[in-house]
Amino acid sequence: MEKRKIITTGLSIFILFASFLPALTFAQPHKVEIWFFWGGGCPHCAAEKLFLEQLKQKYPQIEIKSFEVFQNGEYQKLFEEMAKAYETKPIGVPMTFVGKDYILGFDSDQTTGKEIEALVQKCLENSCLLPEEILKAGSIEKCEENRSEFRFSLFGKEFCLSTQKSLLFLGFVAGLADGINPCMFSVLLFLLTYLLAVGSRKRAIRVGLVFSLTAFVIYFLFMLGLINLIFLIGFIQKIKIIVAFVALAAGLIMVKDFFFYGKGLSLEIPEKTKPWLEKLIKRGTVPSAILLAILSSLVELPCTSGIPLVYVTILAERGTSAWFYLFWYNLFFILPLILIIAFVAFAWAQVDRIEKWRVAFRKYMRLAAGLILLFLALALLKGWL
Repeated sequence: MEKRKIITTGLSIFILFASFLPALTFAQPHKVEIWFFWGGGCPHCAAEKLFLEQLKQKYPQIEIKSFEVFQNGEYQKLFEEMAKAYETKPIGVPMTFVGKDYILGFDSDQTTGKEIEALVQKCLENSCLLPEEILKAGSIEKCEENRSEFRFSLFGKEFCLSTQKSLLFLGFVAGLADGINPCMFSVLLFLLTYLLAVGSRKRAIRVGLVFSLTAFVIYFLFMLGLINLIFLIGFIQKIKIIVAFVALAAGLIMVKDFFFYGKGLSLEIPEKTKPWLEKLIKRGTVPSAILLAILSSLVELPCTSGIPLVYVTILAERGTSAWFYLFWYNLFFILPLILIIAFVAFAWAQVDRIEKWRVAFRKYMRLAAGLILLFLALALLKGWL
């Protein structure tokens, strides 16, 4: 019966994931449009037209829309509307629109041409507004408001969240999933067990809180360092694909642990570091709790590093200020630790009972984290996030 249950669950997970594979497309460079307004008989327009043809050969993924305004009344009107949306005036040609920027005139390939190419490279690497979107919205500001909405369909119904709300929701789910992991639980529970065994509940609570808050700071700084590293390296789209495959591998290993825990490769605290952790636990002081949190945060990275890596990659791609979202994420990361300390502090539960619960539900916690990682990997590859 148990074997049949395992096989059924495994097949369900496989079918759920495989159902998306036919439509799976890797994240491509962002769509870039160049809107080029020009006039017949204009030598600068002719020079830019030739340059844009060469640019198209160099970057085949860009789309160039060309509008001759001297002979075409509709294009003249479009030129006026476009200039208004960009809060400028149609005072002359050539005028080129790329992302939120526009360039009036064309000097040479080495001057104005370099400016246009720099804008194209920026938009290929980082998502830019499209001139068509700005035109439809009527202004850059209104277009950015529309872009800040995250839309998705579920069971045939469309939902809409602002970027802020979607990042907050993702931070809540990912942070909690990251926090509910057997690795950090086991270290905290061993620490509380030892301190309570020597008869000091207040000391256990104080040291436990220091441990949790230090873990918060370490994880916050770790994630902040990651996001700064991503910005430093650049190539966010390529990093996004790499992170997706890291999350995919980590998720599959965690799902494997649900069925075959302890067999083969597992994401857990390395055995050789456990004696160091045990020594710090037995000291039971505030300084040792700080060192314990630092060491355990480092050695437990294999357990759940995939989840924070995905979250900081999404923050980096959105180009949003990371401080608040990292604080929000880590608030839910340490919430399970704080709850364990509260249960012990108010004698709602004995430490040994919590440890038995941890061991009993360890594989389910790994399954939940694994499925979340698989979803995040798929979402990154599909461009949902």
